[in-house]
Amino acid sequence: MKATKLFIIIVIAAGLILTACTSTNTLTDTQWRLSTYGDQLALPKPDVTLNFTEDRISGSDGCNSYGGSYTTDGSNFKVGSDMVSTMMACDEQIMAQSSAFYAALNQAATFKIDGQKLVLMNSDGNGLAVFYATGK
Repeated sequence: MKATKLFIIIVIAAGLILTACTSTNTLTDTQWRLSTYGDQLALPKPDVTLNFTEDRISGSDGCNSYGGSYTTDGSNFKVGSDMVSTMMACDEQIMAQSSAFYAALNQAATFKIDGQKLVLMNSDGNGLAVFYATGK
């Protein structure tokens, strides 16, 4: 009887630990605002946003709307080749930031969530872009 209770407690504890570990790095149903890219601060306006559903990303690059697929495996991250965006022209600074934002998305190989902060990193672990949570 004692062994059965201990086994049940261990199974429940393991389940709780696994649930906590997998939910820590999930991007599903999160929304983010760009803070920095490379060593540059994001322009204060307009916001560059990055929104995740189960297998899609979308948002605004500050000028155009975009969307596409993405995949994760643990902390690995990859944007799909199906990324599309509208094609409006904007101020030169905004367009330069948009280009850098897309480059960061396409170069991202891993991600890390630290509280309200999301960091996209290249395959060498160097930070490409930092975002702050805007909601759930």
